Amino acid sequence: MSKGKLRIIKKRIDSTRSTMQITKAMQMVASARLNKIKKGMQPIRDYAKYAKNIIEKIEPDINSPFVKDGSGTLLVVITPDMGLGGSFASDISTFAKKESEKIDDFKGFLVIGNRGSVELKKTNKILLSRVNLFDTPKKEHAEYILDDILEFLEKEDISKVKVIYGELKNALIQKPKIVDLLPIQYENSLDPRYEYEPDSSVLFEEASYLYMLSQIFLFIYETKISELHARQNAMKNATENAENLISDLNLEYNKMRQASITSELIDIVNGAQALQDD
Repeated sequence: MSKGKLRIIKKRIDSTRSTMQITKAMQMVASARLNKIKKGMQPIRDYAKYAKNIIEKIEPDINSPFVKDGSGTLLVVITPDMGLGGSFASDISTFAKKESEKIDDFKGFLVIGNRGSVELKKTNKILLSRVNLFDTPKKEHAEYILDDILEFLEKEDISKVKVIYGELKNALIQKPKIVDLLPIQYENSLDPRYEYEPDSSVLFEEASYLYMLSQIFLFIYETKISELHARQNAMKNATENAENLISDLNLEYNKMRQASITSELIDIVNGAQALQDD
């Protein structure tokens, strides 16, 4: 049995062990970051929920661009900047492509995140992309994205906005989801017991901005947490696969080593027997 093959297997074991140490470290980093930022998720959800309840109860201004159901649809696609999260990023981009094909008046993408920008570039439908915008999402980042959306409403033939983001089902399941951001849906059911200051049209414009801001903040924050869960799971699976591979390689190494020793013993015995025969 060639000792060269044994050295090759030993080298593969060492290389796989080094890779396993990296994936395990990345899993721990993702877990630490996840524990740090997921505490902020519930307050953002609560604020977005209250903002939606408020906007649904205010009488809108029919001339507001936030309620007009015209033509032209913008898809805002929120993706990670980094990879190593399994199929999470590509699933969002693939979902965005399929959804765009269903929209008759689709105008283009506003892409948040480097992964989506790379994967949707082939469609030639990216109107604007923002990459490396944030590491941990903050309100200022949501404001920045909302300003881009409002600029499209003002300068382009766009009146409808849909957002595609990474929904967090649970720690193991993160999947793309599409929601309507504009036009804003409302009930137009003012409570006669209350007086509104300022008047309802001004109030609706201000409340609309806060509503959209809260929704975007929620979407980018939830996508970030989904990304970290996906990376944590991917690195955990990679570490376990590396451990299994090392175990298999060790078994193969020991078998080959034993076979080599047995072969050498046979050669020695045969040599000794030949000397005795002489």
